[in-house]
Amino acid sequence: MKNLCLLIYIVLSHSIFSQEASIATKFTENGTLYDSLNESPKPLAQFKKNENCIVISYLGKDNYKVKYKEWIGVINSEFLVINEEMMDLYYDFQDKARKKLIEERENRKKKLQEIIRNSPEEKAKRQRDSIAKAEAAEKQRLEAQELLRKQAEEKAKRQRDSVAKAEAAEKQRLEAQELLRKQAEEKAKRQRDSIAKAEALEKQRLEAQELLRKQAEEKAKRQRDSIAKAEALEKQRLEAQELMRKQAEEKAKRQRDSVAKAEALEKQRLEAQELMRKQAEEKAKRQRDSVAKAEAAEKQRLEAQELMRKQAEEKAKRQRDSIAKAEAAEKQRLAVQEFERKKAALRALRIEDSIAKVEAAEKLRLEAQELQLKQAEEKAQRQRDSIAKAEALEKQRLEAQELMRKQAALRALRIEDSIAKVEAAEKLRLEAQELQLKQAEEKAQRQRDSVAKAEAAENQRLATEALLLKQAEQKAQRLLDSIAKIKETQKINSEKSNISKICRYLINEYDAFYKEQLIRTELYKLNNNLTAELYKQGNKTYVFLNLSENLGCASYLSRNRSSVRIQLENNQVVTLYHSWNIDCDDFNFKGRLSVSQIQKLKQSAIKSIYFRGTKDTKTVADINYRTFFIEKLRCVE
Repeated sequence: MKNLCLLIYIVLSHSIFSQEASIATKFTENGTLYDSLNESPKPLAQFKKNENCIVISYLGKDNYKVKYKEWIGVINSEFLVINEEMMDLYYDFQDKARKKLIEERENRKKKLQEIIRNSPEEKAKRQRDSIAKAEAAEKQRLEAQELLRKQAEEKAKRQRDSVAKAEAAEKQRLEAQELLRKQAEEKAKRQRDSIAKAEALEKQRLEAQELLRKQAEEKAKRQRDSIAKAEALEKQRLEAQELMRKQAEEKAKRQRDSVAKAEALEKQRLEAQELMRKQAEEKAKRQRDSVAKAEAAEKQRLEAQELMRKQAEEKAKRQRDSIAKAEAAEKQRLAVQEFERKKAALRALRIEDSIAKVEAAEKLRLEAQELQLKQAEEKAQRQRDSIAKAEALEKQRLEAQELMRKQAALRALRIEDSIAKVEAAEKLRLEAQELQLKQAEEKAQRQRDSVAKAEAAENQRLATEALLLKQAEQKAQRLLDSIAKIKETQKINSEKSNISKICRYLINEYDAFYKEQLIRTELYKLNNNLTAELYKQGNKTYVFLNLSENLGCASYLSRNRSSVRIQLENNQVVTLYHSWNIDCDDFNFKGRLSVSQIQKLKQSAIKSIYFRGTKDTKTVADINYRTFFIEKLRCVE
């Protein structure tokens, strides 16, 4: 069972740590490629700055396995341009190490359980002691593992935060550029809009005049069309009345011409009367429809046409009333004729029924003949009365027709007068509107001129006030700067004697998990905007330079890597590269110091420091604490 667990552990470890990558990068400075991480490594080849190489894997403690030409060896990260893929190898290595520790813990648990199951009773005390020691070691290992996990998470979080800050700064820069571009475009657009508005107002004024002229023409045309339609309707109505009058006269003539053909004429008359009634109804319906359409159209346009529509309806009503009266008279005449026909048939029936009663019949015939003569006279009298009534009705109809003609002529005259009045009113309205437009334009121009004058005066006043304020601020600032320099000089002179002799630390402890010493000094002020601190992790020494100016981000990416060039008073130059996460808070540079660079910095004071960020550069020459490296590098040795 033990051998099987050991075999599984070896296979898993090999599969985890045997994965290799192929990441292209470059060397940051000249150096030597070694074959291993032993205490006495064998040098394989010499490489130069900016030569290409391939990163294969991460071996821990900032050491990478690389391929340089035909050699494969080991090199420290300070000699390589660090990129994101290499940082991914670092995080993968941390994850694999954490998994390895978890597996080791599980194996130890299994071994302890095996010992507990197989040990005799007399070894129980030693087993308890060994278990307690194992639990203590396991607890210490777990605490170290938790510390490692937290450090890895904090490092990843810092990297994400720095990348997010860089992106936010870039986004802010692009937004500022876009804002300036939009402001320039808006200014040009406002100028174009003001010109376009003036042209649009002029165009609208001309279009309004043209529209009013066209509306007046269309209105007059609609009035002329409505008059023509009314005249056509009136002509159709008169033609229909004349046709009906002629048909009535012909019918009366046919009735007077042949009494013997009463039945045939009655049938024809009824058919003609039905046809005439239907035609009259259809014609009246068409007239009502046309009148209704004309009324609907004219109601939307003019009140004068509404009056004409009502008068047309009254005329149609009078026409229907006259037709109804004629039909009632005709119906009465037909009833009398039917009564005569029945009496004649009854008389013939009596003659046929009784020949024996000849004498009585003759007597009756004579009486009937007498009666018939009287009835014929009465009938003739009624016919003469009906003819007189018809003539009277015709006379009334002609008088009504003449009255309607006169009313139509009067209405047409009133419409022509109303059109002339509307045209005169429209002309006056257009002239008033033109005058109002001119007055509004002049008023708007005066307002624009007054606003422009007020704005010019206000701008001049603000410029004068801003100039005076700026001069006063500059004067006050110069006074404050001189006072601050005097105080700073006094403070530096009073503290300088003590600073050079004292080492103050933020961190000075031993990391039991990594088995290395961690040292971090306090911040030391090189001038008002520049501070420095030293940091040591095992055998690696770093310097942190914090400049309170916006140079972009401190980036480790090879395409835009940040750097610092320190020039000493003995004219030697030490160049450092940013080797930590991306940081966009002011300019926080973190670079590693090699042994040769430390020796150079100890030999001479600082003359100037050149900073290069992702967006800008800065040279700082006014350094108050020039012996910082000479005095403080001993604090991290």
